[in-house]
Amino acid sequence: MNTRISTSKLLLVFLVIYGELLLSHNNVKASYLEARLAHRRGPLKKRGNQICSNSGVTCSGSNPCCSQFGWCGAGDGYCGTGCNPSATPSNLKKCLTGTTGKAVFPGDAEYAADIVDENNRVTYSPAALVYASDIADVQKAVKCAATSKLNVAPRSGGHSYESYSLGGKDGALVIDLGGLNQITIDDAAKTARIGAGSKLGPIYYTLSQSGYMIPGGSCPGVGISGFALGGGYGLYSRKFGLAVDNILSIDIVNADGDLITASSTKNSDLFFALRGAGGGSYGVVTSFKFKITPVQTQVTSFQYKWPVGAAKTLIPAIEKYATQGTDDVTLSLVWDNSGLLIQGVYLGQQSGLSNALSDILAVSGYNQVSVQQQTFFDSVVFFSGQSASFVQNPTITPYIFKAKSLYVDSSGLSAAGIDALNNYLASPPCHTYAILDLYGGAINRVAPNAMAFVHRDPLYGIQLMSDWQDASQKTKCVNNINSFGDSFQSRYTSPYSYQNYIDRDLNNWQNAYYGANYRKLVTTKAKYDKNNLFAFPQSIPTS
Repeated sequence: MNTRISTSKLLLVFLVIYGELLLSHNNVKASYLEARLAHRRGPLKKRGNQICSNSGVTCSGSNPCCSQFGWCGAGDGYCGTGCNPSATPSNLKKCLTGTTGKAVFPGDAEYAADIVDENNRVTYSPAALVYASDIADVQKAVKCAATSKLNVAPRSGGHSYESYSLGGKDGALVIDLGGLNQITIDDAAKTARIGAGSKLGPIYYTLSQSGYMIPGGSCPGVGISGFALGGGYGLYSRKFGLAVDNILSIDIVNADGDLITASSTKNSDLFFALRGAGGGSYGVVTSFKFKITPVQTQVTSFQYKWPVGAAKTLIPAIEKYATQGTDDVTLSLVWDNSGLLIQGVYLGQQSGLSNALSDILAVSGYNQVSVQQQTFFDSVVFFSGQSASFVQNPTITPYIFKAKSLYVDSSGLSAAGIDALNNYLASPPCHTYAILDLYGGAINRVAPNAMAFVHRDPLYGIQLMSDWQDASQKTKCVNNINSFGDSFQSRYTSPYSYQNYIDRDLNNWQNAYYGANYRKLVTTKAKYDKNNLFAFPQSIPTS
């Protein structure tokens, strides 16, 4: 018998014996030893509570392998994208040392409050949150995320319908942009530099104080980044276009941590992609340059309500208005089992409103709920449903909801479709309503291939919204609105949906959100983020 033993075998025997001796004294060292042995003999399956393996990285002392925060229990591994064994909480903290803004980690006193976003239906547990106070903080956080193989989730206002501003899964690095909220106006150029963490309410207020505006939405707490990068529909869009149509350039921190500019003349392929598909897929936007428009001195806000029985007459009148009505009116219709409420803004004096809305007001049976001539900013406050002070300093107002988005094209909604929606809204199992947002005007005069935002042909969008207070109703309410929304879309509307009302349950979302532009967006993603650092469940992929 050959009694010669190789040096490597002797070392292996020694390590095993040494490990057994240490086990009773130091479980951490024993676990580490087994991890080293695993490297020699291949990945180990989980054995008791000691070892588990993920993509070749052995994690010690965790049960299960990944904790709710993504960290690999008490061991040295991180079971996130890439399974980087160096990405421990302590190492990430060390990497983030020197940021001006604070970093918050699981276990910190403020962590639970800091991961609350607008939609309480879904939440995630980030590996950390970095509150950027300047561009350098953003750059450092992106580089630390890349080193630790953590996906980056930019958060502007925290209003993502699926809480993607928390990463869309556990273990992301959230970069909160609330500190990047500076607004600088260039009167000569009629432009404004707006920080990526600015909210719509303060933007409206600041610009209007200098006599300007950009077309925004009605919710003052929505962040400009998510809003504008996904399109940005609002009460002034038929006259001035979507928010995305008014972007002149974008400053963005890319996957290498470099600050670059995207415009029609610099990184134009990225500029194309960001305008409609830029929410979290290509980098962290730090600021926008917007074209700004002088505000109308006086505008007229209005609300009229019809009974539900008027739907078959009122909906065709709205559809006709989309193509033939004045651009000076942008309106929405709120439809539930109490009736149909039309509300909007006329960019003119109250005396001209009846003529501007004549085709719609020809539908009999309405009650005039409210007609007010007011300043532009007062109209913003009115449609926010909040106080002026709240609009200027908005906060998160969490609730539980689920939404579906649909588009009605030039063929309109059939009588059968109107009946189907009316019947559904008459007695839904959960509180549910529909909002019809009128398109046409400046929105539809932009070509579908001019930028990533492809929805330039609809008469209007439909948002189905269901909300509830009892968390135990989640499954019932979500399943119900998903079932109806999917069926209704397949039978009565176009196959497209609005990406700002993002829906994790949407079938074929790639086509629904981006249509014929999708493949171009994938090519751009592969160029600017080949390692998919900026990723969430419905982000643009690299292939």
